[in-house]
Amino acid sequence: LIRADTLHCWGNNGNGQLGDNTMTQRLVPTAVNGAGTWKTISAGEQHTCGIKSDDTGYCWGYNFSGQVGDGTSGNTRLVPTVLNGGGTWKVVDPGTQHSCGIKSDNTAYCWGWNTNGQVGDNSTTQRFVPTAVSGGGTWKAVTAGNSQSCGIKSDDTLWCWGANGNGPVGDNST
Repeated sequence: LIRADTLHCWGNNGNGQLGDNTMTQRLVPTAVNGAGTWKTISAGEQHTCGIKSDDTGYCWGYNFSGQVGDGTSGNTRLVPTVLNGGGTWKVVDPGTQHSCGIKSDNTAYCWGWNTNGQVGDNSTTQRFVPTAVSGGGTWKAVTAGNSQSCGIKSDDTLWCWGANGNGPVGDNST
């Protein structure tokens, strides 16, 4: 919830995903730590990401696979942590154990767990910092799911990558 440009979260907080510098469950909207005002917020499974009014991207919460994007893994972040590499962001979307986003120049990035290629960098190597999605181009939308990611390029073509066991990539294969 963004109220008067300040960010509030509530609910389960077992991995610090509420960003209030605790791991305490909150039953009412509770202010997220850190100064500044916020434009967007998106909650993943156990981590959260947002964009401040100056377009800087942040994530916090569970970071086992580097999904917070600060260059580390295996440590929980209890407060908003700026995305490694700086830059300005239009979209930051947390999934299960990875995240994706679009920078202000419309380039797509993903980071975190990558066992199934969900980061989209033509590898299965875990990425602890935002990593450019292969193939270049400019993007209008991107979203991180469980073990796959999807996005819409500026030419309105839909692209998906990652795990495809039951066909979620949509290329008529499994």
